[in-house]
Amino acid sequence: MKISCPKCGASGNLPDHEIPEEGRFLSCPKCKNGFDVKKPKATVNEYLVDVCPSCAYSTFGDERFGTCPKCGVFIKSFIDRQREEMTRAREQEILNRKFSRDTAPAPMPSVPLSSFPSSPAPAQTPPAEKINIGEIIENLHPVNLVGYGVAIVAVLILLMGVFGAFDYYSTDYQAKLSEENIALGIEVRVSALKIFMRHGLVPWIEMLYGGSLLAVAVVFLQKQARARQALGWLLWGFIAYVPILMIVRFFNWWFQPIPHTWSGYAVNFFNIIFISGLVGVPLYLLINFLDDKRIRSVVKL
Repeated sequence: MKISCPKCGASGNLPDHEIPEEGRFLSCPKCKNGFDVKKPKATVNEYLVDVCPSCAYSTFGDERFGTCPKCGVFIKSFIDRQREEMTRAREQEILNRKFSRDTAPAPMPSVPLSSFPSSPAPAQTPPAEKINIGEIIENLHPVNLVGYGVAIVAVLILLMGVFGAFDYYSTDYQAKLSEENIALGIEVRVSALKIFMRHGLVPWIEMLYGGSLLAVAVVFLQKQARARQALGWLLWGFIAYVPILMIVRFFNWWFQPIPHTWSGYAVNFFNIIFISGLVGVPLYLLINFLDDKRIRSVVKL
C-alpha cells in the first residue's frame, strides 16, 4: 500500500502483509515525524475463499471468508506474502543461473562413447507418490464419515438377513418344533404361518431394511437431494424396530409351555430397555447431527 507522511507529504510503498491487524507506528525518514498506519480492510469481494491456503480449512459449501476462522490468518496478507516470496525466489533463480553461466568451466573435448567399457545402466526407482492432502480432508468430511458408517452397518444388517433366511429355508422347523412339542406332551402340529412369523419374518425384514439403508447411504454419499431426509426416516424406523422386536420375542418366550420365573421376567424387561437404549441413543444423536450445517450445506433438501 502507498503511505504518505501527514506532515511533509513524503510518500512510499509498504507491503500490506508487513502491517499487523492492529496497525504499525512509522517514522518519516525525511522529517522524522511519527505517525500510525492502519491496515487497509479488504472489500466485499476481495480475497474471499472457501479453502484456507494456510491450514486447508474448508467450509465445504457456498460460504466464503477473508479471515480463516480456524487458524486466524488474513487471506489477503497470506497471498501477498506468497507472491512476494515467489518473486524473490524467481529473482534468486535468475541470479544463480547467471552466476553459474559466468563461472562455468571450459567444456572438455568430446570422447567417443565406444572408447569406454559398457556398463549396465542403473535401475531407475519410480518416483514416490505424492500424498494429496485435499483428498484426505475431503474423505474425512462429516458427510463421507456418516455415509460410509451407515453403508457398513447396512451391509452387516443385509448379511444377517441373508444368513437368517438361508437358515430358515434350509432347516425343517416344522418337524423340529413338532418333535419338541411331542417331547413336552403336546400333540398340536405347528402351522407354517407360525413358523414363518417366528423364524422367517425377521430375516426378510433385515434384508429389506439393509438393502434400503445401503441404497440411501450410496445416494447420501453422492450428496443428492432428499437423501438426508430419507436417511433420517430409516434411522427412526430402526429405533422403533428394535424395542418392537424385543417385545415380540418376550411374548414368544411368555407363550412357550415352560416354567416362567420372576427372574426371567426381570431379565427380559432389562434386555428390552438396555438394548433399546443402546441402539436408540446413538441413532438419535446421529439424526440430530444430520441437521448440522456441515451436513445441510452439502446435502441440501
